[in-house]
Amino acid sequence: MNKNIFLILLIIFLLVPAAGVNAARELNGDKLNLQQTEDGQIIIAEGNVELIYDELRITAEDEAIYRRFNGEIEFRNNVEFFYQEYQGQAVELTGNLEDKIIHLSGDVEIKGPSSYFEADQLTYYLERQFMHLEGNVKGERNGKSFSAEAADFDQKTEEVHLQGQAKVTLPKAAQSENTSDSNSEAAENDN
Repeated sequence: MNKNIFLILLIIFLLVPAAGVNAARELNGDKLNLQQTEDGQIIIAEGNVELIYDELRITAEDEAIYRRFNGEIEFRNNVEFFYQEYQGQAVELTGNLEDKIIHLSGDVEIKGPSSYFEADQLTYYLERQFMHLEGNVKGERNGKSFSAEAADFDQKTEEVHLQGQAKVTLPKAAQSENTSDSNSEAAENDN
């Protein structure tokens, strides 16, 4: 009896991870146009489009183009994406699913755990867990507000690097702690 239970559990443990390998990959829309070119298949989706590709989900109001032969994607108008703990929106999204790189442009907003970013453009290196933002960058990370012309955010190290007219605004609690420390040191120096 125990051997049978052990065998069943072993089979379940071997099959469950294998089921996760075949993650869903689908493109939906009000209209789909499948084209075969010399290079390979192109799928054009129109109207309320949605792509599910492993952990990545992208939606758009107007159009999506997916070139299956090389992994290139284009999404237009009111684009939203969801990847792991991050979600974002922009006017347009382009990228390459094989290279795991996406580019967002036009009124870009990204939200994640304890962070928020706005920019004119963003390049997201999904595999490297790295974002590069350009143009009118604003954001908040762990209670600190910032602005700059460009910013890099490394999700692995949780570091943000700002370039060009960079400004950071510290939370009031941190500012008052620094002021209290300075006042205490000044009082000790007076004695």
